[in-house]
Amino acid sequence: MYRERILQISKHLNPSNGLEGPKINSIVVGNKQVALDTDFKIDVQRLKLELDSPQLSAYKDQVREFIKNEPLLKSPVGIPPDQYKELVLQQLVKVAQSGLVKCTDVRDRIAHFCSAVEILGLYNNNLCTKMFVHYSLFGGTVTLLGTERHEKYIDMVTNATHVGCFSMTEIGHGSNVRGLETTAKYDVKTQEFVIHSPTLSSHKFWIGGAGLHGRLTSVFARLITPDGVDHGVHCFVVPIRDEHLKVLPGITITDCGLKHGLNGVDNGKLQFTHVRIPRENLLNKTADISPDGIYKSQYATPIKNFAATMAPFIGGRLYVTKSSAAASRVCLAIAIRFAHYRKQFGPSDNQELPIITLPQHQRRLMVPLARTIVYDFFLHSLENQLQSKNAPNTIHPHCSGIKAMYSWHSISTMQVCREACGGQGFRSDNLIAEFKADCDVNSTYEGDNTVLVQQVAKYLLSQKSSSKDNIKKFDQIQQLYNLNELLVLFKSREQLKIEELKGLVGKNSYQSFNDAVPWAVRTTFAYMDRVILECAIQRVQAPRVYLHPLAHIVLLDTLGRIEDDLAFFLSHQLITPEIANCIPFVIMDLCKFITSHSLDIIKSFDIPAKCLPSESLTDNIYN
Repeated sequence: MYRERILQISKHLNPSNGLEGPKINSIVVGNKQVALDTDFKIDVQRLKLELDSPQLSAYKDQVREFIKNEPLLKSPVGIPPDQYKELVLQQLVKVAQSGLVKCTDVRDRIAHFCSAVEILGLYNNNLCTKMFVHYSLFGGTVTLLGTERHEKYIDMVTNATHVGCFSMTEIGHGSNVRGLETTAKYDVKTQEFVIHSPTLSSHKFWIGGAGLHGRLTSVFARLITPDGVDHGVHCFVVPIRDEHLKVLPGITITDCGLKHGLNGVDNGKLQFTHVRIPRENLLNKTADISPDGIYKSQYATPIKNFAATMAPFIGGRLYVTKSSAAASRVCLAIAIRFAHYRKQFGPSDNQELPIITLPQHQRRLMVPLARTIVYDFFLHSLENQLQSKNAPNTIHPHCSGIKAMYSWHSISTMQVCREACGGQGFRSDNLIAEFKADCDVNSTYEGDNTVLVQQVAKYLLSQKSSSKDNIKKFDQIQQLYNLNELLVLFKSREQLKIEELKGLVGKNSYQSFNDAVPWAVRTTFAYMDRVILECAIQRVQAPRVYLHPLAHIVLLDTLGRIEDDLAFFLSHQLITPEIANCIPFVIMDLCKFITSHSLDIIKSFDIPAKCLPSESLTDNIYN
């Protein structure tokens, strides 16, 4: 049906010669052509290797084995919050004992730490979050902002003998870190910093690990020298509990209470009342203070020192994105397996068919499946860039952009999967509802998504404009099957949106940019769509890459992105109405093709069995 409709539309594009429309037999990607209708059986192991990333698959398998064999990684459904938090602490200790993760991984083995978060995220996001806060946030401050005088903390973190937490967010300040109110005044007489919360809004809030288990925290506070000069936000290691987990003097800790999700993580509120710490507890990689109170920084201004302080934490956005990726994979696997199992309706009263045979059901699941895989390719690329000593200057906007786009995509995907499983998707035992609750925070955790996409837009505004001669338009059906041509189309849209945004912002005043934020958000999407597609093409056309069915997956995702922004493509005449009319049929054709291989695709995710419910989603309901 869909192919016939595509051919009919193509005839309208060639009315003069009376000939049939073009016969399209392949997808063009880079310098390769992939047959459109090839009848093949997926090699699950080869596809798994490709989706894992060949360099990391063996390590990911070690983490999978840990999940399979560790008894403490059991279903947390129905566990009271207090017990759940203790269970997650025990799980963190087991991760530490396994040797899979070390404190220094966030500096020396970034791709491996990303992989650990990704695979453990298949189990659930509570352990991921506890591990991320301990190793990446607290451990990251010590490793990335500290010097040799702070090496004593590294073994504490690696072995989880001292649980660490990360005290940045305050009740009154989240994304605006430069506006933090907590102070760290230096006392020359005692050679100590005095950490203090001067206002109610300066109390640290949502501090993961602080509620029950944290013994150490990295506190972001304003460094004030004896002469009263405020040198801006710096980071300090502050003990908050003793070896018996008794809260130390001057520190008030309050549990943040029951949450929408992540109730296995002990979030707490911290108030500091003139808490004294040694001078050496300042993490002094970028700036230090002498015993007699002389401040010295590698950077000329507090703003530059602040930027250097915050720069190493860009990886945190990647780690959060990995948990979004894991949740998307698990929920898609649950929904797709169920769709093949569950029968409903059919051509006759006595013949029911699996709901996966319904075209709308295919579309609702295959489009997010394709996008999940394409986003994962981009994450692999960013991991490698972060690990490199010469990371490109695009690393910050790309990590910010993909964190926002993937977490929004994940939240949307989990809702689609919940609905695709009907009432069974609403049962906690079937895990989709659990993932939805636990991963919703990813849209604001490690940066509010809307703020992050504005950061990307500001980066784009700083770039040199391209020539308008580069704008290309679509008027042939064949172009819809050519990923190289689609990339050119994406570049054209991106260029037009950037120019439109620059026109709205003008001289980039505060108010003019705020007025243009809705356009800034859409411009970021266009930019990220282009770089993600560019990465996918490079990945698929690389030598020895297992192609089936990756070319179809990338094409489906690409056409889905065009359909999402179809009004812009049409209003700017980047595509003709005939091409626009054809896109839904090509999408449905691809969905039908990918559906036929969907069980093998989700098998290639290699999700441990204990991370999945039964295919029928009816475990324990007959008892």
